[in-house]
Amino acid sequence: MEAQIQTENRRKPRRGPDSSARPLYMFGKAIEAIKEAVRLEAYAGELTQLRLGGESLRGICPIHGGENRSSFAVYPEKQRWFCYRCNEGGDIVDLCQAVENHSTAWTAMLSLAQRYGIELPRRSECWHKWQSQKGDVRARVLEAITLSYQRRFFRVYASFLSDIEDPTAREEEAASFWETCGAVARMCAAGRVGR
Repeated sequence: MEAQIQTENRRKPRRGPDSSARPLYMFGKAIEAIKEAVRLEAYAGELTQLRLGGESLRGICPIHGGENRSSFAVYPEKQRWFCYRCNEGGDIVDLCQAVENHSTAWTAMLSLAQRYGIELPRRSECWHKWQSQKGDVRARVLEAITLSYQRRFFRVYASFLSDIEDPTAREEEAASFWETCGAVARMCAAGRVGR
């Protein structure tokens, strides 16, 4: 049992962007939809012949194969599986990922959804509109910060322009320097907004 808990803890980080994160919101909702629609024992039963063995269903492990007809256990009450030979376990998405060699839990979940014709939840139109508005606000903030940096750089470093006596040449050099300051200002502003 301790090995099962350690394996479950080891496999959880696959779902989030890093090991300390929980699953992303819509990813979590999609996994819930898969788990509600498909029972683990039904999916595992398609992969290997299962027989009753106490509290669990037992069979040959669909991951490593082998000959031991009791190494793979499905716990229907908990909707969890564990292979005592592979020392791996998890839920239906983890089983699909291991059996079908998916690199991520996301692709395993999509495979299950397609296989069983499950409609995955989608974000509402309101959410997409809000994200678009946030993007517009972010772009305006980025532009304002860029302009602020550009003015600052120009004021601080444009003192060399006073050395140019020809007004036309000074104006051309000032315009060129203003553009150069803009490119640097955009990088600085992007770094600041990204923090």
